[in-house]
Amino acid sequence: MTGWVAMAALVPALAWGQAGGHGHAHSGNEVKIGRHEVGLEVRGGQATLSIVDDKEQPVDAAAFSATAVVLARGNERRTLEFGPAGGNRLMAPVDFPVDGKFRATVTLRGPGGDLGTGRFNVDPVR
Repeated sequence: MTGWVAMAALVPALAWGQAGGHGHAHSGNEVKIGRHEVGLEVRGGQATLSIVDDKEQPVDAAAFSATAVVLARGNERRTLEFGPAGGNRLMAPVDFPVDGKFRATVTLRGPGGDLGTGRFNVDPVR
């Protein structure tokens, strides 16, 4: 029975990132959002999204933006706003600590509006 109790406690923490999302995780660092593969790297105080198309070719990110809801230390939710950073990258400053993995639900937007969401669970690089 204790296994069920542990699962019941974990489900709400994981479910918040699934609401409204339809991204499909390929690994912790790359997620399919709409027609794009999106990679997330968190290094120091910076989060970087890299966007490639279905043929794994870099996509010009100048017309893209993204928002991420991140689980910060103490299970507090924080929001990041990503903007173009040259090439196929979007960047956002990270000015808060996280416990362990960087868990984020990212909504990617293009010229026509929201393209979809994806969940990430990555190890930050210090």
